[in-house]
Formats: sequence, C-alpha cells, structure tokens
Amino acid sequence: MKAFISTLLASIAIAAPAVAAPLPADHQQFIDTMASDGVNVHFNEPAQACFDDSGMNGAYVVFEGDRYLVVCQDNRKNSDVVAWTANDLDTIRHEGFHIIQDCMAGANNDMVFDTVFTNQDEVIDALGVSEAMRIMGTYANAYESDRHGDIQYEIEAFYAARDYSATELNSMYHRYCM
Repeated sequence: MKAFISTLLASIAIAAPAVAAPLPADHQQFIDTMASDGVNVHFNEPAQACFDDSGMNGAYVVFEGDRYLVVCQDNRKNSDVVAWTANDLDTIRHEGFHIIQDCMAGANNDMVFDTVFTNQDEVIDALGVSEAMRIMGTYANAYESDRHGDIQYEIEAFYAARDYSATELNSMYHRYCM
C-alpha cells in the first residue's frame, strides 16, 4: 500500500484537468468545498492509477501535508472528464467521506482516521452484513497487516456514499473539517 501511494503521489500533476462534463450541482458543491479547503482534486489522473488495469475507482491520500482526492471515471479513455456515471458520483462521495474521517481524528491532513458514526454495529446493519463481509474480503489483502482495523473506515465510507447525498456530506465536511 505504501508503494502504491508513493507512486500515485509522484505522478500527480500540479494542475487538475479541465472539467468537460459538468457534475451534478450537489456534487460540484461538495468538490468545490473540499477544493476551497485545500484538497487537490484530480479526475482521471494520475495515469499510473487510473489506467493501470487495476479497476481503481478513486483514492484519498495525503503526501507531505497535501491532501489529494482522485476519481478515476468508469468510461475514461484519457485524462479528459467524460459523462459521469452513478459509480463515479459514488466514488466522489466515498473518497470525500474518507477526508471527513481524517478530520474526525483531530487533524485534516494526516491520514489518521476516526469513525464519524458512533455505532459501527448500526452501520453494518444498515449497510447489510453480506455487503460488509464483501468489503472486508476485498480490503483484507489491500491493507498491511498492521492496518486491518482500517477496514472499519472502508465499511463506513461505503455506507455513507450509498446512504448520504453529496449535500449531506458537504454539510458534514463543513461541520468536521472547516
């Protein structure tokens, strides 16, 4: 995971690509809020992340104090922004929620997360046990052995992305990060 993050960050360009396909207003507002708070937002780049056949949807990473939200669109052919799919919008909400989790731990740029919701059992019940188990299986090998506890943050982010609107997440961002 550390090597992946280093490669990802080393390849991010300074400027984000122009947005050719407009986002729905609520998602644009969420992106604008994060960007105004210093988050570097990138669509379909870096190429090493979005075009490596890994099927990556996105990422949130912090490197040398700078925060990066990366969204790899489903129908990408190059770094140009294409029409947004439901999964692309879900990725914005999911990765944006990881930033909120980062803010919950007392700092908004250290990749140390804390939960947003107080009862994880309720989150799993709302998400569904089978979905929580699928997420656990997917991420168990992605995290280093000392970070298996981080899977709870993935479960929470999948739940939030599915059950909360971009407007609601934008409000959470304002509450916990600004």
